[in-house]
Amino acid sequence: MGIPPTGASAAWAQTPSCGGKIGTLADVDTLISEPAECPGSVNGYWRAHLGAAWTQPHYVPYRNGEIPKIACADGVTDPKVFADNALYCTTDDTVAYSTDFMAQLDQTGGPSYPAFVIMHELGHRGDRIGGTLGAVSRAEENQADCLAGGQARFAVDAGRLTSTEAVNGSMLFFSLGDTRGGWFDQEASAPDAHGTPMQRAQAFDLGYQQDISTCRRIGQSPNGSVTG
Repeated sequence: MGIPPTGASAAWAQTPSCGGKIGTLADVDTLISEPAECPGSVNGYWRAHLGAAWTQPHYVPYRNGEIPKIACADGVTDPKVFADNALYCTTDDTVAYSTDFMAQLDQTGGPSYPAFVIMHELGHRGDRIGGTLGAVSRAEENQADCLAGGQARFAVDAGRLTSTEAVNGSMLFFSLGDTRGGWFDQEASAPDAHGTPMQRAQAFDLGYQQDISTCRRIGQSPNGSVTG
């Protein structure tokens, strides 16, 4: 048996194991799961804003072709519904994501891309816990994009991500924007309304550059506008 640490050594021994700069998908797993005390961690960001109401998220990774074991999958028989996707299930407070989708994002833009997608889903969780859900679906999604930008800034300031990666994050959300044209412009409250490419990129940028109050203002837009 070792000698129990004392003094400064005892304090060091109680410090949680924290990751460093994000360079791999394994590093992303660390960033999203490590304790709030770790610099730049997503749990640290949310603990700072929501206090003890924020608890450790429960993640449910799955493969394309599988139906994730979450309450939101009850009754679903076609696994294609969940292929190449990530989601926050309010029913059982879980964040589920396809590991194949995460790997594709990593290949496209590096590990910051999957990190930003998970940050978006955690934005939804933070909205539910904090009671700040968006006024309509599109506003809620833009708010989550904005909160992803805020979490990205928190990680950049701690040296976990680079500012260049954060800039590229706006490109990611632009690529994930809705391009259905007239239908989308008229249906901001539709359940799958996520924001136009420009809206999503702008929301992420605003979250990165400003603060959480900006994101919550976006969430209260009655028509889902990022600026309204």
